[in-house]
Amino acid sequence: MGGARGAHTAAPHTHLHSTASTVLLVGLCLLWYLSSALSSNTSKGLLSKHKLSTGERSPALFPYPVTLTLIQFVFVNAYCYLGTRRHLLGEYTLSRRLVRMTPQQLREVGQISVFNVVGHALSSLAISRVPVSMVHTIKALSPLFTVLSYAYLFHVSYSLRTYVSLIPLMVGVVLACSSLSSSADDLVGFAAALGSTFIFVAQNIYSKKLLKPTSSVSTAAPEKLDKINILFYSSVCSVVLMLPMCIYYDVPRMMQSDAPRIGGRALYLLWANGGVHFAQNLLAFQVLAHVSPVTYSIANLFKRVFVILLAIVWFGQHVTYVQWTGIFLTFLGLYLYNQSKNDAQTQRSAPGHETEALPMHHRSPLRPATKPTPPGPRARPRPANLSHAVATPLFSLPPQ
Repeated sequence: MGGARGAHTAAPHTHLHSTASTVLLVGLCLLWYLSSALSSNTSKGLLSKHKLSTGERSPALFPYPVTLTLIQFVFVNAYCYLGTRRHLLGEYTLSRRLVRMTPQQLREVGQISVFNVVGHALSSLAISRVPVSMVHTIKALSPLFTVLSYAYLFHVSYSLRTYVSLIPLMVGVVLACSSLSSSADDLVGFAAALGSTFIFVAQNIYSKKLLKPTSSVSTAAPEKLDKINILFYSSVCSVVLMLPMCIYYDVPRMMQSDAPRIGGRALYLLWANGGVHFAQNLLAFQVLAHVSPVTYSIANLFKRVFVILLAIVWFGQHVTYVQWTGIFLTFLGLYLYNQSKNDAQTQRSAPGHETEALPMHHRSPLRPATKPTPPGPRARPRPANLSHAVATPLFSLPPQ
Protein backbone atom coordinates (compact mmCIF):
# COMPACT_ATOMS: atom_id res chain seq x y z
CA MET A 1 0.00 0.00 0.00
CA GLY A 2 2.77 2.41 0.97
CA GLY A 3 4.70 1.66 -2.24
CA ALA A 4 1.62 2.19 -4.40
CA ARG A 5 0.80 5.44 -2.62
CA GLY A 6 4.39 6.62 -3.16
CA ALA A 7 4.22 5.81 -6.87
CA HIS A 8 0.98 7.76 -7.25
CA THR A 9 2.52 10.69 -5.37
CA ALA A 10 5.66 10.70 -7.54
CA ALA A 11 3.72 10.69 -10.82
CA PRO A 12 2.23 14.20 -10.47
CA HIS A 13 5.63 15.57 -9.45
CA THR A 14 7.23 14.04 -12.56
CA HIS A 15 4.50 15.44 -14.79
CA LEU A 16 4.82 18.86 -13.13
CA HIS A 17 8.59 18.86 -13.63
CA SER A 18 8.18 17.91 -17.31
CA THR A 19 5.63 20.69 -17.82
CA ALA A 20 7.90 23.23 -16.13
CA SER A 21 10.83 22.18 -18.34
CA THR A 22 8.69 22.55 -21.46
CA VAL A 23 7.47 26.00 -20.41
CA LEU A 24 11.07 27.04 -19.65
CA LEU A 25 12.26 25.85 -23.07
CA VAL A 26 9.43 27.63 -24.89
CA GLY A 27 10.19 30.81 -22.95
CA LEU A 28 13.90 30.59 -23.78
CA CYS A 29 13.13 30.07 -27.47
CA LEU A 30 10.76 33.04 -27.59
CA LEU A 31 13.33 35.28 -25.90
CA TRP A 32 15.99 33.97 -28.29
CA TYR A 33 13.78 34.69 -31.30
CA LEU A 34 12.91 38.17 -30.04
CA SER A 35 16.51 39.13 -29.23
CA SER A 36 17.68 37.89 -32.65
CA ALA A 37 14.99 39.92 -34.41
CA LEU A 38 15.73 43.04 -32.35
CA SER A 39 19.46 42.67 -33.04
CA SER A 40 18.89 42.64 -36.80
CA ASN A 41 16.21 45.35 -36.77
CA THR A 42 18.17 47.79 -34.58
CA SER A 43 21.22 47.20 -36.78
CA LYS A 44 19.10 48.10 -39.80
CA GLY A 45 17.81 51.20 -38.02
CA LEU A 46 21.37 52.36 -37.40
CA LEU A 47 22.96 51.48 -40.73
CA SER A 48 20.31 52.42 -43.31
CA LYS A 49 18.81 55.66 -44.54
CA HIS A 50 15.29 56.50 -43.37
CA LYS A 51 12.46 57.47 -45.68
CA LEU A 52 10.89 60.82 -44.74
CA SER A 53 7.26 61.86 -45.21
CA THR A 54 8.39 64.05 -48.12
CA GLY A 55 9.64 60.99 -49.97
CA GLU A 56 13.30 61.87 -49.47
CA ARG A 57 15.73 59.80 -47.43
CA SER A 58 17.54 61.07 -44.35
CA PRO A 59 21.16 60.06 -43.69
CA ALA A 60 21.76 56.89 -41.71
CA LEU A 61 22.18 57.36 -37.97
CA PHE A 62 25.38 55.29 -37.90
CA PRO A 63 26.47 54.24 -41.42
CA TYR A 64 29.50 52.23 -40.29
CA PRO A 65 28.84 48.46 -40.49
CA VAL A 66 32.34 47.38 -39.45
CA THR A 67 32.36 49.69 -36.43
CA LEU A 68 28.87 48.52 -35.44
CA THR A 69 30.12 44.92 -35.47
CA LEU A 70 33.09 45.97 -33.34
CA ILE A 71 30.77 47.68 -30.84
CA GLN A 72 28.64 44.53 -30.64
CA PHE A 73 31.69 42.48 -29.66
CA VAL A 74 32.70 45.14 -27.11
CA PHE A 75 29.27 44.92 -25.48
CA VAL A 76 29.43 41.12 -25.39
CA ASN A 77 32.85 41.29 -23.76
CA ALA A 78 31.75 43.88 -21.19
CA TYR A 79 28.55 42.05 -20.24
CA CYS A 80 30.42 38.74 -19.89
CA TYR A 81 32.98 40.38 -17.61
CA LEU A 82 30.29 42.00 -15.47
CA GLY A 83 28.42 38.70 -15.37
CA THR A 84 31.29 37.09 -13.45
CA ARG A 85 31.67 39.85 -10.83
CA ARG A 86 30.37 38.36 -7.60
CA HIS A 87 30.75 41.63 -5.70
CA LEU A 88 28.24 43.20 -8.12
CA LEU A 89 25.76 40.37 -8.68
CA GLY A 90 26.21 38.24 -5.57
CA GLU A 91 24.75 34.78 -6.14
CA TYR A 92 23.26 35.77 -9.50
CA THR A 93 26.51 35.67 -11.48
CA LEU A 94 26.35 34.16 -14.97
CA SER A 95 29.58 32.23 -14.33
CA ARG A 96 31.71 31.51 -11.29
CA ARG A 97 34.87 32.99 -12.77
CA LEU A 98 36.89 33.63 -15.90
CA VAL A 99 39.23 30.68 -16.29
CA ARG A 100 42.82 30.90 -17.46
CA MET A 101 43.05 29.64 -21.03
CA THR A 102 45.58 27.10 -22.23
CA PRO A 103 47.62 27.78 -25.41
CA GLN A 104 45.51 25.18 -27.23
CA GLN A 105 42.28 26.89 -26.24
CA LEU A 106 43.70 30.28 -27.20
CA ARG A 107 44.61 28.95 -30.65
CA GLU A 108 41.10 27.59 -31.15
CA VAL A 109 39.46 30.80 -30.00
CA GLY A 110 41.67 32.85 -32.30
CA GLN A 111 41.06 30.66 -35.34
CA ILE A 112 37.29 30.50 -34.92
CA SER A 113 37.17 34.24 -34.15
CA VAL A 114 38.55 34.96 -37.63
CA PHE A 115 35.47 33.31 -39.16
CA ASN A 116 33.24 34.99 -36.58
CA VAL A 117 34.58 38.48 -37.34
CA VAL A 118 34.35 38.19 -41.12
CA GLY A 119 30.91 36.58 -41.00
CA HIS A 120 29.40 39.21 -38.71
CA ALA A 121 31.02 42.10 -40.58
CA LEU A 122 29.60 40.85 -43.88
CA SER A 123 26.21 40.37 -42.24
CA SER A 124 26.22 43.99 -41.01
CA LEU A 125 27.25 45.18 -44.47
CA ALA A 126 24.38 43.21 -46.03
CA ILE A 127 21.84 44.60 -43.55
CA SER A 128 22.99 48.13 -44.39
CA ARG A 129 22.18 47.61 -48.10
CA VAL A 130 19.16 45.29 -48.42
CA PRO A 131 16.10 44.47 -46.25
CA VAL A 132 16.60 42.35 -43.12
CA SER A 133 14.08 39.77 -44.36
CA MET A 134 16.08 39.29 -47.55
CA VAL A 135 19.36 38.91 -45.67
CA HIS A 136 17.95 36.14 -43.48
CA THR A 137 16.28 34.46 -46.46
CA ILE A 138 19.64 34.35 -48.24
CA LYS A 139 21.24 32.94 -45.07
CA ALA A 140 18.80 30.04 -45.35
CA LEU A 141 21.09 28.73 -48.11
CA SER A 142 23.51 27.41 -45.47
CA PRO A 143 22.34 23.77 -45.97
CA LEU A 144 23.24 24.06 -49.66
CA PHE A 145 26.77 25.24 -48.85
CA THR A 146 27.07 22.56 -46.16
CA VAL A 147 26.07 19.68 -48.42
CA LEU A 148 28.24 20.84 -51.34
CA SER A 149 31.25 21.43 -49.08
CA TYR A 150 31.10 18.03 -47.39
CA ALA A 151 30.41 16.23 -50.66
CA TYR A 152 33.30 17.91 -52.49
CA LEU A 153 35.91 18.26 -49.73
CA PHE A 154 35.27 15.13 -47.66
CA HIS A 155 33.48 12.88 -50.18
CA VAL A 156 30.43 12.54 -47.95
CA SER A 157 27.49 10.88 -49.70
CA TYR A 158 23.93 12.04 -49.08
CA SER A 159 20.57 10.50 -49.77
CA LEU A 160 18.42 11.53 -52.73
CA ARG A 161 15.96 13.00 -50.25
CA THR A 162 18.59 15.46 -49.04
CA TYR A 163 19.39 16.68 -52.54
CA VAL A 164 15.68 17.00 -53.36
CA SER A 165 15.16 19.17 -50.27
CA LEU A 166 17.67 21.67 -51.67
CA ILE A 167 15.55 22.32 -54.78
CA PRO A 168 12.70 24.27 -53.09
CA LEU A 169 15.33 25.97 -50.95
CA MET A 170 17.24 27.33 -53.95
CA VAL A 171 14.10 28.20 -55.92
CA GLY A 172 12.64 29.94 -52.88
CA VAL A 173 15.69 32.15 -52.33
CA VAL A 174 15.73 33.10 -56.02
CA LEU A 175 12.06 34.11 -55.91
CA ALA A 176 12.46 35.95 -52.59
CA CYS A 177 15.30 37.98 -54.11
CA SER A 178 13.34 38.77 -57.28
CA SER A 179 12.94 42.41 -56.23
CA LEU A 180 16.69 43.03 -56.26
CA SER A 181 17.87 45.42 -58.94
CA SER A 182 21.27 45.87 -60.55
CA SER A 183 22.05 48.84 -58.31
CA ALA A 184 25.29 48.87 -56.36
CA ASP A 185 23.49 48.66 -53.00
CA ASP A 186 21.50 45.57 -53.97
CA LEU A 187 24.47 43.79 -55.52
CA VAL A 188 26.75 44.52 -52.56
CA GLY A 189 24.05 43.53 -50.08
CA PHE A 190 23.30 40.26 -51.87
CA ALA A 191 27.00 39.37 -52.18
CA ALA A 192 27.66 40.24 -48.53
CA ALA A 193 24.74 38.12 -47.29
CA LEU A 194 25.87 35.22 -49.46
CA GLY A 195 29.46 35.63 -48.26
CA SER A 196 28.36 35.73 -44.61
CA THR A 197 26.41 32.50 -45.08
CA PHE A 198 29.42 30.77 -46.62
CA ILE A 199 31.77 32.01 -43.88
CA PHE A 200 29.58 30.65 -41.08
CA VAL A 201 29.30 27.30 -42.87
CA ALA A 202 33.09 27.25 -43.23
CA GLN A 203 33.41 28.04 -39.51
CA ASN A 204 31.22 25.08 -38.61
CA ILE A 205 33.12 22.73 -40.92
CA TYR A 206 36.48 23.98 -39.67
CA SER A 207 35.53 23.47 -36.02
CA LYS A 208 34.25 19.96 -36.78
CA LYS A 209 36.88 18.63 -39.10
CA LEU A 210 40.12 20.49 -38.43
CA LEU A 211 40.12 21.69 -34.82
CA LYS A 212 41.02 18.55 -32.93
CA PRO A 213 42.76 18.36 -29.54
CA THR A 214 46.38 17.28 -29.76
CA SER A 215 46.88 16.50 -26.08
CA SER A 216 48.49 13.24 -25.11
CA VAL A 217 47.61 10.80 -22.36
CA SER A 218 50.14 12.34 -19.98
CA THR A 219 48.76 15.83 -20.41
CA ALA A 220 46.00 16.84 -18.04
CA ALA A 221 42.77 17.78 -19.78
CA PRO A 222 42.24 21.55 -19.80
CA GLU A 223 39.31 23.02 -17.95
CA LYS A 224 36.26 23.16 -20.20
CA LEU A 225 35.06 26.65 -21.02
CA ASP A 226 31.47 27.47 -20.10
CA LYS A 227 29.27 29.69 -22.25
CA ILE A 228 30.31 32.95 -20.56
CA ASN A 229 34.02 32.16 -20.87
CA ILE A 230 33.54 31.21 -24.52
CA LEU A 231 31.71 34.46 -25.27
CA PHE A 232 34.22 36.52 -23.25
CA TYR A 233 37.38 35.21 -24.88
CA SER A 234 35.92 35.00 -28.38
CA SER A 235 34.77 38.62 -28.12
CA VAL A 236 38.24 39.69 -26.92
CA CYS A 237 39.85 38.05 -29.96
CA SER A 238 37.16 39.49 -32.22
CA VAL A 239 37.75 43.03 -30.93
CA VAL A 240 41.50 42.69 -31.52
CA LEU A 241 40.90 41.39 -35.05
CA MET A 242 38.31 44.04 -35.87
CA LEU A 243 40.24 47.12 -34.74
CA PRO A 244 42.46 47.24 -37.87
CA MET A 245 39.40 46.65 -40.07
CA CYS A 246 37.55 49.49 -38.36
CA ILE A 247 40.51 51.87 -38.68
CA TYR A 248 40.94 51.06 -42.36
CA TYR A 249 37.31 50.90 -43.46
CA ASP A 250 35.28 53.28 -41.26
CA VAL A 251 37.58 55.79 -39.53
CA PRO A 252 38.47 57.71 -42.73
CA ARG A 253 34.76 58.17 -43.47
CA MET A 254 34.13 59.32 -39.90
CA MET A 255 36.76 62.03 -40.35
CA GLN A 256 35.07 63.54 -43.40
CA SER A 257 33.36 66.91 -42.98
CA ASP A 258 29.99 65.63 -44.20
CA ALA A 259 29.97 62.61 -41.86
CA PRO A 260 26.73 62.39 -39.81
CA ARG A 261 26.92 63.44 -36.18
CA ILE A 262 26.29 60.75 -33.60
CA GLY A 263 23.24 61.97 -31.69
CA GLY A 264 21.30 60.73 -28.70
CA ARG A 265 19.04 58.42 -30.73
CA ALA A 266 22.05 56.75 -32.34
CA LEU A 267 23.72 56.24 -28.94
CA TYR A 268 20.52 54.74 -27.54
CA LEU A 269 20.19 52.33 -30.47
CA LEU A 270 23.87 51.37 -30.17
CA TRP A 271 23.35 50.52 -26.50
CA ALA A 272 20.15 48.58 -27.23
CA ASN A 273 21.77 46.76 -30.14
CA GLY A 274 24.74 45.69 -28.02
CA GLY A 275 22.43 44.43 -25.27
CA VAL A 276 20.17 42.34 -27.49
CA HIS A 277 23.19 41.03 -29.41
CA PHE A 278 24.66 39.72 -26.14
CA ALA A 279 21.27 38.28 -25.14
CA GLN A 280 20.97 36.55 -28.52
CA ASN A 281 24.31 34.77 -28.06
CA LEU A 282 23.65 33.85 -24.43
CA LEU A 283 20.16 32.51 -25.15
CA ALA A 284 21.46 30.44 -28.08
CA PHE A 285 23.80 28.67 -25.65
CA GLN A 286 20.96 28.22 -23.15
CA VAL A 287 18.67 26.64 -25.75
CA LEU A 288 21.46 24.37 -27.01
CA ALA A 289 22.13 23.23 -23.42
CA HIS A 290 18.48 22.17 -22.98
CA VAL A 291 17.96 20.27 -26.25
CA SER A 292 19.74 17.95 -28.65
CA PRO A 293 21.49 19.33 -31.76
CA VAL A 294 18.61 17.98 -33.87
CA THR A 295 16.02 19.87 -31.84
CA TYR A 296 18.24 22.95 -31.88
CA SER A 297 18.31 22.91 -35.68
CA ILE A 298 14.50 22.83 -35.74
CA ALA A 299 14.31 25.68 -33.21
CA ASN A 300 16.79 27.60 -35.35
CA LEU A 301 14.49 27.11 -38.36
CA PHE A 302 11.57 28.66 -36.49
CA LYS A 303 13.84 31.48 -35.35
CA ARG A 304 14.59 32.34 -38.96
CA VAL A 305 10.86 32.33 -39.75
CA PHE A 306 10.19 34.63 -36.80
CA VAL A 307 12.99 37.06 -37.70
CA ILE A 308 11.92 37.32 -41.35
CA LEU A 309 8.22 37.85 -40.62
CA LEU A 310 8.85 40.35 -37.82
CA ALA A 311 11.25 42.33 -40.03
CA ILE A 312 8.59 42.57 -42.75
CA VAL A 313 6.06 43.90 -40.23
CA TRP A 314 8.59 46.11 -38.39
CA PHE A 315 9.70 48.04 -41.46
CA GLY A 316 6.37 47.89 -43.30
CA GLN A 317 8.11 46.17 -46.19
CA HIS A 318 6.07 45.66 -49.36
CA VAL A 319 6.30 41.99 -50.32
CA THR A 320 4.99 40.74 -53.66
CA TYR A 321 3.19 37.43 -54.20
CA VAL A 322 6.30 36.10 -55.91
CA GLN A 323 8.41 36.95 -52.86
CA TRP A 324 5.88 35.39 -50.48
CA THR A 325 6.01 32.24 -52.61
CA GLY A 326 9.80 32.32 -52.42
CA ILE A 327 9.78 32.73 -48.63
CA PHE A 328 7.35 29.81 -48.29
CA LEU A 329 9.48 27.57 -50.54
CA THR A 330 12.57 28.54 -48.54
CA PHE A 331 10.91 27.47 -45.29
CA LEU A 332 9.68 24.27 -46.95
CA GLY A 333 13.19 23.45 -48.17
CA LEU A 334 14.66 24.05 -44.70
CA TYR A 335 12.00 21.82 -43.15
CA LEU A 336 12.62 19.00 -45.63
CA TYR A 337 16.37 19.29 -45.12
CA ASN A 338 15.96 19.08 -41.33
CA GLN A 339 13.73 16.03 -41.74
CA SER A 340 16.28 14.26 -43.93
CA LYS A 341 19.02 15.18 -41.46
CA ASN A 342 17.02 13.77 -38.56
CA ASP A 343 16.36 10.53 -40.46
CA ALA A 344 20.06 10.18 -41.24
CA GLN A 345 20.89 10.70 -37.57
CA THR A 346 18.38 8.00 -36.60
CA GLN A 347 19.88 5.57 -39.12
CA ARG A 348 23.38 6.28 -37.88
CA SER A 349 22.38 5.50 -34.30
CA ALA A 350 20.76 2.20 -35.36
CA PRO A 351 22.78 -0.94 -34.43
CA GLY A 352 25.10 -2.09 -37.20
CA HIS A 353 24.52 0.95 -39.38
CA GLU A 354 27.81 2.59 -40.37
CA THR A 355 26.92 4.99 -43.18
CA GLU A 356 27.98 8.60 -43.05
CA ALA A 357 25.42 10.82 -41.43
CA LEU A 358 24.51 14.34 -42.25
CA PRO A 359 26.71 16.89 -40.52
CA MET A 360 25.28 17.99 -37.23
CA HIS A 361 26.38 20.55 -34.68
CA HIS A 362 30.08 20.28 -33.89
CA ARG A 363 29.39 18.63 -30.55
CA SER A 364 28.58 15.48 -32.61
CA PRO A 365 31.67 15.04 -34.81
CA LEU A 366 31.50 13.28 -38.14
CA ARG A 367 33.28 10.01 -38.63
CA PRO A 368 35.52 9.36 -41.64
CA ALA A 369 33.66 8.17 -44.71
CA THR A 370 35.55 4.86 -44.71
CA LYS A 371 34.17 1.50 -43.73
CA PRO A 372 35.48 0.11 -40.44
CA THR A 373 37.89 -2.82 -40.61
CA PRO A 374 36.56 -5.87 -38.75
CA PRO A 375 38.86 -7.07 -35.97
CA GLY A 376 40.90 -10.23 -36.42
CA PRO A 377 40.05 -13.44 -34.62
CA ARG A 378 42.42 -12.65 -31.74
CA ALA A 379 41.70 -8.95 -31.56
CA ARG A 380 40.77 -7.70 -28.14
CA PRO A 381 39.06 -4.42 -27.41
CA ARG A 382 41.41 -1.77 -26.06
CA PRO A 383 40.52 0.83 -23.46
CA ALA A 384 39.28 4.00 -25.08
CA ASN A 385 41.94 6.69 -25.37
CA LEU A 386 39.79 9.71 -24.80
CA SER A 387 42.56 12.21 -25.35
CA HIS A 388 42.85 11.12 -28.98
CA ALA A 389 39.32 9.94 -29.65
CA VAL A 390 37.65 13.24 -28.92
CA ALA A 391 37.30 15.07 -32.22
CA THR A 392 35.36 18.05 -30.99
CA PRO A 393 37.14 21.31 -30.27
CA LEU A 394 37.38 22.62 -26.74
CA PHE A 395 35.94 25.86 -28.03
CA SER A 396 32.73 26.08 -30.02
CA LEU A 397 29.93 28.50 -30.83
CA PRO A 398 26.30 27.64 -31.54
CA PRO A 399 25.52 27.31 -35.26
CA GLN A 400 24.28 30.46 -36.86
